[in-house]
Amino acid sequence: MNEPMTVKYSLEDILKKIDDKLDSNHKEVKQDIKDVNTKLDTIQRDITDLKVGQAKLEEKVDGLGKRLDYQEFINRGVIIGLIVALLGGLAKMLGFIGNS
Repeated sequence: MNEPMTVKYSLEDILKKIDDKLDSNHKEVKQDIKDVNTKLDTIQRDITDLKVGQAKLEEKVDGLGKRLDYQEFINRGVIIGLIVALLGGLAKMLGFIGNS
């Protein structure tokens, strides 16, 4: 009933196939690691570019904020001048200020 097993391949051939398969898998893993490293480098460059762009944008926003502050100061001065001129004209019209 129990017949002895026979192997059609030599142990050397089997070990050679295993070694070849391991070499093939090793090459694939090394290539995958290279691909991942390349993608990580690209992501790192993109992040650096974003940081530089953000810094430039913040600088522009700061500049715009300073301009708006200055413009508000000018607008307040103009409005105050208008109010003073109107009050002066109204006071002269109502006779509070004499004609000199």
